[in-house]
Amino acid sequence: MNVADYVTLSRVLLTPVVIAFWLQPSAAWHWIGLIIFIVAGLTDFIDGKLARHLTHTTRVGSYLDPLADKILVLGAGLALIATGRLSAWLLFIVLLRELAITGLRSVLPAGTTMAASYPAKWKTTSQLFALGASAVLSGWVADGLWAVAIILTMWTGWEYFYHYWPKN
Repeated sequence: MNVADYVTLSRVLLTPVVIAFWLQPSAAWHWIGLIIFIVAGLTDFIDGKLARHLTHTTRVGSYLDPLADKILVLGAGLALIATGRLSAWLLFIVLLRELAITGLRSVLPAGTTMAASYPAKWKTTSQLFALGASAVLSGWVADGLWAVAIILTMWTGWEYFYHYWPKN
C-alpha cells in the first residue's frame, strides 16, 4: 500500500463517522457530519491525484477506490433513509446500478480492465453532492441534485454495458 491507498482507506473509515452524525436528531450534528462527508468525498479526488502524481498505482488501490466510493455513498444514503431525508427508491437505483456493474466486471474476459469513465466520475460526484444536500437541506436544491445524479447513474450504467458486454 502507498499514500494514495491510505487516503482511499480513510474514506472507508470516515463513513461510519458520517453515518453516526447524520443519524442524530439535531440539525447541528447533520452539519458537522456534512463537513466530515465533504472531507471523505474529497479523498476520492486526492487519492487519484496522488496515485497519478506518484505514478504508482496498486492492485489494492484499484480495488479499494471504487469500493470506498460505494461504501460512502450507500452508507450515507442508508443513514438519510433511516432519518426520512431520502427516498429509498433513489438509493435503490444507485444500488442496482452498482450491483449490475459489479456483475458485468465478473463476466469480462480475464485481463480486461474496466476503468472509471469521466461520466462515471461525474456520476459519483453528483451522488456525493446530492447526498450532502439531502443531509442538511430539503426541497428543490436536493431534488435537483438527485435528478442529475440519477440521470448520470443510469446513463453510465448503460454506457458500461454498451462498451463492455461480451459481444460473442
